[in-house]
Amino acid sequence: MPRVVSPLSGYFKTLKSMYSDIYFMDSTSIKVCHNLRIPRHKTFAGVAERGRGTIGWYYEFKLHPIINHKGEIIAAKITPANKHNTAPVE
Repeated sequence: MPRVVSPLSGYFKTLKSMYSDIYFMDSTSIKVCHNLRIPRHKTFAGVAERGRGTIGWYYEFKLHPIINHKGEIIAAKITPANKHNTAPVE
């Protein structure tokens, strides 16, 4: 996981925009693998968690981007799938 975080945070810093008065926050899932493959999956073992999507249960992360009214990224956070959508909001 540490090898992935550094390039991803660098990428988000290049997209980061100026602050404004109106913000929107949403969450989307980043699927790692299907439930049947969890015992064989070793890359994100201990980091990703099981979560439920519209299709069913998956082993995944959640991406929580905060954007302004122009659609530009202000901030983003990645959490395990078992965290509630309001958990990253202060």
